[in-house]
Amino acid sequence: MNKETNPNFDFVKILNEDKTYKLLFPEREVGLAIVLIFEKIENKIFEDGKFTEKDLHEAFEEIYITKERYPKEVYSEQIMNLQEYFLDYDQQTQKYYFKDYAYKFCKHAKETLQGAFNPTRIQKICIHLTNTLRNSNDLKFWLEDEFKKYEPDLREQIDFLDRQISLSIEDLKKETNLLNQSFIDVLVATEDSLTKSQSHVKELRSAYSETKTMRGLLEQKDNSDNEINTLISEVHSFIKYINDRLNSIDRKLDRIQPKIRQLFSTLNKPAFNSKIEKFISFLLKNSELDNKKNIIFPQDIPCPIIHIPTPNFTIISRDKELFPPKPKERKQYKQNEKVIRENKERVLAKIKEIDTIRKWENFILSEIALRDQLNLSDVFFRILKEENNSQIAVTVLFNLIKHIYGNPEKLQLITEKSLVTNDEFKNVSLWKMLITKLQ
Repeated sequence: MNKETNPNFDFVKILNEDKTYKLLFPEREVGLAIVLIFEKIENKIFEDGKFTEKDLHEAFEEIYITKERYPKEVYSEQIMNLQEYFLDYDQQTQKYYFKDYAYKFCKHAKETLQGAFNPTRIQKICIHLTNTLRNSNDLKFWLEDEFKKYEPDLREQIDFLDRQISLSIEDLKKETNLLNQSFIDVLVATEDSLTKSQSHVKELRSAYSETKTMRGLLEQKDNSDNEINTLISEVHSFIKYINDRLNSIDRKLDRIQPKIRQLFSTLNKPAFNSKIEKFISFLLKNSELDNKKNIIFPQDIPCPIIHIPTPNFTIISRDKELFPPKPKERKQYKQNEKVIRENKERVLAKIKEIDTIRKWENFILSEIALRDQLNLSDVFFRILKEENNSQIAVTVLFNLIKHIYGNPEKLQLITEKSLVTNDEFKNVSLWKMLITKLQ
């Protein structure tokens, strides 16, 4: 699908022109009247979703609760404005019906406020996207249409969770003027709600786990095309956005929940102390003394045993010389030569890898000192080819970039966002990087 977009489109400027903003986002009463019509359409009150001008006037009158009677011209002007983005008029039937923007406007607002936690649906969407990506021959179509179509659904569940937590805290703030016991009940309900939210985060994280497979499949695709590479970066950014939001919600809950438990404990102390005092008072009034001046508690309360007579024990000492202990057999541990050899080889390989990395770093720095500049991207593919080890190539690259930023007065790294590739390593590409020695 070819999508033609105007590169000079200025969203803020156009939104600020004339009445554009007001037409897209009508004032409160007009918006509520539209929502009222939307609900009637959803409830099948209007046949085929079409309604008359009289229905619109009735909706306005229901929303505008005032002693004044608005003239018909006021409503007619508002209906005229709504025809820009919200309403369309059928001359033949003389009825109105919603434009696509009106449906999306009302539906999105309703779903946002209503909220519906559904991690199973998210998991199904992620599995569907993974399967279509795996079988897709047109990567650009998948990135532009297939993934973008489900992006709002993937985003809304996190928004719902965040809103759920905010509403729980707002409810708690509203009840701060209640009596202690009533406030404690609200506090317990809030803590339960936040605990539920925390379990929802875990369920969502599990549902989004399929995005790891999605990311792996994208990395395997040939992304030498700059436009496709940009779209892939957007998908990676969105997946990172999901994980960051979930981590943010986790941190928010970790901060709030201990404070609520502490507040609950503080508020509950007076009630706990009062119960203890009542219990002690009950014991003093209803307990008796027997002839031996032992306290007899009221019925169903057991008397605590304060003193237990010490029993007499007969101790027989054992003469170690007459009864020497049996000598313990010393266990011999046999060394596993195979494991020792494997560990030794692993350590030597690591040491060799470190030495190789250091040699390449010294070689590159000496080349820069000799020639005043070096194409780091070409050297990366040279290391990859000679060593056949991507870890060595990446480590050398990382260490050199770190060294350059640690010596800004001596060296400069120049990067261009054009991708550099190599015929031998088709799945590897990186930005063009040039190191220059400063005079």
